Amino acid sequence: MVHHILLTMFVAMICLSTLASSAPVKRNNNNPSIPLLRLKLVKDAFNNDDIAIGFDADATTAYNNQLDSKYMEGINAEEGLSSLSSDNIRLSVNIVPLPRQGPLTIRLDVEAANSGAFTLERTELDSIPPVYDVWLIDQFAKDSLDLRTGTMYAFNVDKNNTKTFGDNRFMVVIRQNPALSIHLLSFDAIKASNTTQLTWKTENEETTTVFTAERSIDDGATFFKLDTLTSNNTGSYSYTDKTPLDGTDLYRIKITDMNGAISYSNVLSINFGSTVTETNTSTGNISIYPNPSTGVINLAISQNSNNGSPSNSQKKVTAGKTQLIAAISSAGNASYDIKIFNINGSILKEGVSSSASWQTNVSSLSPGTYIMQVTNNSDHALVGKSTFIKL
Repeated sequence: MVHHILLTMFVAMICLSTLASSAPVKRNNNNPSIPLLRLKLVKDAFNNDDIAIGFDADATTAYNNQLDSKYMEGINAEEGLSSLSSDNIRLSVNIVPLPRQGPLTIRLDVEAANSGAFTLERTELDSIPPVYDVWLIDQFAKDSLDLRTGTMYAFNVDKNNTKTFGDNRFMVVIRQNPALSIHLLSFDAIKASNTTQLTWKTENEETTTVFTAERSIDDGATFFKLDTLTSNNTGSYSYTDKTPLDGTDLYRIKITDMNGAISYSNVLSINFGSTVTETNTSTGNISIYPNPSTGVINLAISQNSNNGSPSNSQKKVTAGKTQLIAAISSAGNASYDIKIFNINGSILKEGVSSSASWQTNVSSLSPGTYIMQVTNNSDHALVGKSTFIKL
């Protein structure tokens, strides 16, 4: 009974702690708790022993003296119940992570001073997400109990048969029910003017499910995050990419479930600047060099004729190696608004140039791909948009 009182106190401390850093479930508005399973081994009204198994994303299955509590045997106890960590430490409080793809198996150690009838009781099953099945498995009797619907399991211990007690008869198995896991029902990408509209529908998501819209501009070799959305349990979501790049943009949705499991949608392709005129309007009017760059980059704005063809003043410049740089033709009294975006569409640098050349230092930018956009301040028309790589 001393062990039972100590366990109750320890579990109460856990429930009031901040261990539930992985989307805690609240018993009330002030006290966060972690999902909890409690089992009790009962011989009679006066002899019983119980354990607690808690679930936290930051825990491990091995013994942790900051989270777990080692089992203490009662003096002359008629019975004993503990769970085993993955490194075979007997515990009265065992904090483990909820499983991701495969099942989690927790062995139980059942001890008895004498042969007789016993009962394993499920006394608490609190806040464990419904996507998880929780089973008590009896390997000796080849039997099991669904701990979500059943609360008591009766069995006998025969001290002459070591298979009827000890740490190899009972185990708790926790696993995701595929029918209750999050399902992506549909995913669509639609080209709308100069944007891409992504829409997707799901079922069975939790409030902690996270969706990440991703885009690739290198044929799927690398995907970059555009934005992150947290589930609102509506089952219907959308995102608009306001800065798609010229060429073929690939899109997908990354789904991070409540327990950290990751899955992906199919990949959809949207093409921008597919015609000669579009390509010249977007990229042919501006040149960025050196590209890639580690520091200073230069912008050259080329004045094109009405048919979208590059001006005759384009030429090759040799600087260590041959690069094709758009020569700067007369800009007249034009004024240009220049913006540098990251792939998420956030503006990182801005500038104004009254000539057809501009220079800036990008050494402070993180390595990656960036977008430069140039517009004419006189009519706000797009002069050009192109990408560069910061090494």
